[in-house]
Amino acid sequence: MSRRIFILAVDGAMASSLVGNRDLFMVANMIAKNTAKSAGPLFDVRFVSMDGEAIECVNGCRMEVDGSIADIGAGDTLFSPAFMIPNAASVGENLLQWRTLINWLSAHGKDLDLIATNCSGSYAVAEAGLLEGGRVTTAWWLQSEMQRRYPNIQVDRDAVCVYSGNVLTGAGSSSYLDVGLSVIEKYAGKPFARLLAKYMMLDSQRLTQAPYAILSLFDSSDEVVNRSEQWIRANLARDFKIEDLAASVAVSPRTLIRRFNNAIGESPQGLTQKLRIERSKILLETTQLRFSEIVQRCGYQDESAFRRLFKRYCQMTPREYRQRFVRSPELHEIKR
Repeated sequence: MSRRIFILAVDGAMASSLVGNRDLFMVANMIAKNTAKSAGPLFDVRFVSMDGEAIECVNGCRMEVDGSIADIGAGDTLFSPAFMIPNAASVGENLLQWRTLINWLSAHGKDLDLIATNCSGSYAVAEAGLLEGGRVTTAWWLQSEMQRRYPNIQVDRDAVCVYSGNVLTGAGSSSYLDVGLSVIEKYAGKPFARLLAKYMMLDSQRLTQAPYAILSLFDSSDEVVNRSEQWIRANLARDFKIEDLAASVAVSPRTLIRRFNNAIGESPQGLTQKLRIERSKILLETTQLRFSEIVQRCGYQDESAFRRLFKRYCQMTPREYRQRFVRSPELHEIKR
């Protein structure tokens, strides 16, 4: 018997997360047929909308559907969509727009076998109360806002996919593929999911989003924290103390630590480490400097210690990072 998979299409959803997942399951059915894994389709995949009417994706693409959300029954699997939002500050406004979906998830989500989503879609399941006391992941640039809004949910800042009860959440906008593969692995097994990944040239071993995070989009509503961040960036090559930083913004070290914790949930030392890692990533991408010289430009003298710190934050060695991202666009030029 085919596993019923419903892909929910909502106005403003990202088309890739809808159509891409349907294609993924279509290829899975084809492979299952060709390898005699199943006499019939493994997956019965349907597009539905809230009311059964066509929807318009954020890119202007009109999408017809196969039915309404009322067609979904207990024990079925639902892909809840990701939406395009401009920044973390607009999450509240978007949650208001998603209220009908959130109410449905709150009322029916626990009856489903699995709810899968990614990126901004993680906010909908969190707001619906389906992750209380559990774990979640979302795009790296939405994580701090997620933790602020939902302090009783553990935000996994590294993971690409996270299971919590009957909810599967994914990282950034392209992680719908990782989420889809995880769903297929759940129902068809790991060997089959690996075979599918090879057919579609997907990285089934993408386990962390840490290397992709950038801090150039850092922002805070606390002006002291913002000025501190600017001072830290200007002095990353120095071995400074928290007293130096506090003096630069005319507050005591204790006050500075308190304002950092209240504003961004991070200590000044923690932010300094992250900014030094960020600078090292930029230098690895854009220069041919030896790592020992990069370490010095980032305010460290102990190369081994910084190498360990880099691997802890990025989940890969500096050499591996340079090999992967050396030809990447220089996204760190984005202005705040």
